[in-house]
Amino acid sequence: MGMRKKIVSEKGFTLIEMIVVLILVSILAVFAGMGITSIIEGFFVTKMNAETTQKGQVTLTRLVKEFTALTSVSSAAATSITFTSYKQGALGNHAVSWAGNDLSLDGDVLTDNVSEFNLGYYDSFDGVKQSTWSSSRKVIEITLKLKGANDVVSVFTDRVKPRNL
Repeated sequence: MGMRKKIVSEKGFTLIEMIVVLILVSILAVFAGMGITSIIEGFFVTKMNAETTQKGQVTLTRLVKEFTALTSVSSAAATSITFTSYKQGALGNHAVSWAGNDLSLDGDVLTDNVSEFNLGYYDSFDGVKQSTWSSSRKVIEITLKLKGANDVVSVFTDRVKPRNL
């Protein structure tokens, strides 16, 4: 009997197989990273725009409250108004104005990132909009536009009938 050579089967991966697996895993990791980055960016944009919406609602509510209590208007234009109203039982002069990106009440900033602020004056709720005040006006329309993340503009509008006019 002759000698037989026994062939031993080798188990394991070749270097080429390992390199191919590493390349495939790297490609998958890049796509997963891009997806996660997009999700995180979307989260932050949504959060910032939600904050902008909240700021706009709070500002509009404050303006409605101020204008509801006014007793007289000394001057008014499309972007500002000076008026007299009762606050905490005392009669006082107040002013709302828009300059640059800030909307102010009596010199204190109500909100920032304002892209547009407009006041309209009406003789009645279904009347024609006027850009100036007169003694016949009974309704004030407030339009406030705030710029949020990715330059998304949120628009807030309300009409007020001052109770003391």
